Formats: sequence, C-alpha cells, structure tokens
Amino acid sequence: MPPEFRHADAPDAGPETPAPRRRPAWWVALPALALVAAGLAWTGAWYYAAGRAEREIDNWIVAEGARGRDWSCGNRTIGGYPFRFELSCDGPSVVLQGPTQWTWKAARVHAVAQVWNPRHIIAEFTGPATLSEAATGRTITAGWTLLQVSGAGTGQRLERFSLAANDYTLAEGGATILSARHLELHLRQHPGEAANGALDIAMEVDDATGMALMGGAPAAGAQPAAPVDALLQATITGVPELAILPVEARLLKWQANGGRVKIDQARISAGGGMMAAMGELGLDPQRRLDGMVTVSVVEAGKLLPVLASAGLMPDFLTALAPVLGAAGMPTQVDGANASAFPFVFRNGRVALGILPLGKIGPVF
Repeated sequence: MPPEFRHADAPDAGPETPAPRRRPAWWVALPALALVAAGLAWTGAWYYAAGRAEREIDNWIVAEGARGRDWSCGNRTIGGYPFRFELSCDGPSVVLQGPTQWTWKAARVHAVAQVWNPRHIIAEFTGPATLSEAATGRTITAGWTLLQVSGAGTGQRLERFSLAANDYTLAEGGATILSARHLELHLRQHPGEAANGALDIAMEVDDATGMALMGGAPAAGAQPAAPVDALLQATITGVPELAILPVEARLLKWQANGGRVKIDQARISAGGGMMAAMGELGLDPQRRLDGMVTVSVVEAGKLLPVLASAGLMPDFLTALAPVLGAAGMPTQVDGANASAFPFVFRNGRVALGILPLGKIGPVF
C-alpha cells in the first residue's frame, strides 16, 4: 500500500493538548511572607506602644508629684508581648505631702492592660502594705489574701475605679482595727455631670468586725463584736479636685461647691436585723446638716444591741428598740416589715416628719 494511503487511513490523533502552566515558586510562599510581614508590623507596633506607655507613666508620675503625691517603684518592668501590656513593680510606694506627711508602701503590684483597650488597667497587689506618718512614726498595716484594683480613663482623667479585697485586715500596734471577709468599692464619673464633679459610689462590706466598729480598744473581757454587713449606693455632687487637704478643708470646698449626697440605698445588717436609709444630705453655710433622710428599721430588737456592741451607736439607744418597732410608719424593706422614720434637717434643727426634735450644731 502506498505510503500516502497508509497515512490517510491512520487514526486521527486530535489537536495537541497544551502543557499546564506552572505558577512561580514565590506564589506558594506568599501567604507565609504575608504572615511574617504582619508579625513584624505587630511586633513593631507593640514595642512602640510599650515605649509610649512607659513615657505616659513617667508623665503621670510627674503630674502626680505636682499634686503632692510622689510615686516610686523599686524595679519597674513592662512585658506581656504580644497581646497585653504588663507592668510589674517591686516595692511600690507613694509619699503624700501635706500638713502631715504620710507614706504608703506595698510589697509588689502587677498591672495588666489589653492591647486593644490600653486605658482599662487591672492591677493585683501583694501585701502587706503599710501607711506611716512621718511626724509621729504611727504605722497602720493592711493585709489580704486577694486585692485587685481596676481603673479606666482618658489622659489624666480617671473615669472609673474599682477595688475588691478578700480577707482584708487593718491593724495598728498589733491590734486589729478592721477585719472583713470581703469588701468592694466602685467609683465612676456620673454620666453627663463629670464637669460638675459628680461621682457615683457603690460600697459593700461583708462580715466586718474589729476595733473600728467597737469605737476603740475593747474593754477587758468584752466579747468580740458580731459581724456586720453594710452596703452603700449614692451619688456625690460638687466633689473638689483630688488633692492633699485636711478633711475639714475638703468638706468646706465641697460645701462651697453646693455638694450633696444623694443616697439611693444604704444598709447595715447584723444579728438578724437591718437598718436602711435613703434621701439627700448636704451642709449649709454654717456647716450643719441640711436635707432629709428616711431611716427604716427591721427587727430593731435584734439589730440595736449588735450595733451597740460594735460601737456603732450608744448603748442607751438599745432601750428604744420597742419604741422604734411601734412608733415608726409601717413600711417594708426587701419584703420584711419595717418601721420608717423621716428625719428632716433644716436651719440647724432636726425634725421627725413634722415633729421637732431639737437643735443640731456644726458637723465640724
């Protein structure tokens, strides 16, 4: 068969299939390179922010010194890379300059802030801590099993502050001033009224005992005071700028600012009884109480003896327990029957409702 016929009869091999295109080798490495670049950028940003945080701490210490509060730290380090900022300080202390100089010291503090929210700081303190007066050498010692403090703010302005402690004790000269199983304190700038110095305050103390409640050292053979629980929720307006001032000078500034205490809830519970209060108080120009507070008492016969033994009220008032149960206006506190007493303070006088009780003098 001629060659041309053999070629014509041969099977058709079809069009030629092109070879697949091969991607460059760098394409495979691109995701890894992007991750490395992002990690380097994050690392640079973290170290830049850490350096800036250190500068802000230094600036804050300088600003505090101008206000009479000299902070120091024995050994300060910053870490926490990559997602947190951690400040460790051995032997933190602050010297409070004023009419009398006080020095506060603790064993150690460890503070943490997240990278995405560096203005919210949570700190844990290691005790014990001491507060000493330079002129007299008087020293007060505090201890705890857990003490945490948190704060949030912008620049030099603190917007929120919280403190929580477990098994807290305060002692002087070997005697316990105050002991509490748990205590909390929360402060924040009142929404919309920060410019007027308005603060919201919430405080709670559980199972509190000690000399501070007994009004001084107990007499020989006296029984320890029964545990007392207390809580307070209030708004304080006209708060002066935080500075080193005697209590009297600070109260005078507060009164001049038109300061008031709006008590939303205040309670003391002990021995199966309870005393609750709500209302509003301030000081008039003569430094006398001005306002109205309604006090409600639950189980006065159980509560008053415990408060008297704790030094929170004179002993002779315990004889008024039967009267309190019958004389007040009927009300309820947390579903329990109570007697309410509205006390009105005006122009140096105090009245129970419309019933005058007598005159009152200056608070200080």
